Amino acid sequence: MVFPYYKYITIMNELVKNILSDLRVEVLDEFNRNFTRKAFFDRPWPARKMDTGRGTLLVVSGAMRRSLRCTAARGSLYFSSELPYFSIHNRGGKVPVTPAMRRYFWAMYYRNVPPEGATGKRADRKSRTAAYYRSLALTKKTEFDIPRRQVVGDHPAVGRIVRDTCERNVREWVAKNIDPKFTKMTHK
Repeated sequence: MVFPYYKYITIMNELVKNILSDLRVEVLDEFNRNFTRKAFFDRPWPARKMDTGRGTLLVVSGAMRRSLRCTAARGSLYFSSELPYFSIHNRGGKVPVTPAMRRYFWAMYYRNVPPEGATGKRADRKSRTAAYYRSLALTKKTEFDIPRRQVVGDHPAVGRIVRDTCERNVREWVAKNIDPKFTKMTHK
């Protein structure tokens, strides 16, 4: 008797493909929620050093959130972003101070200097912002320390999502392909 194993391999490949497809959606959705939470699940991001009145650092323009991509290939999920600064914020680390950065800081300083004789809350905020950028332009530091503001990575919540998604897909697959009485299986 010849065992038609190729049939089961095809069915198993379909199961893995379905699991990865579901995981791709669910995990990417949870990572996107980190921007709303302003934390990596239960670990809050460090505060900005200078409050510019424009919101949390990684949420100001929304570019990082929109850039997050997930692809499924070879039995794995791969998360990526085309933004060059995404990984330094996700992992944290040191960034060298370049002449271009100093020019940017001076430009931001001149943009934020309030007009002569201006008063009020807006003038005060612009004055504080200008002073902040001036201090960055004049710093003697050769590198800045970027604190870790993780969005993507391993966390117990991700493990729960993976486990629940796999169990749900396997139950559905077994019920469909092996034995209908398995549909009454419950998670213990």
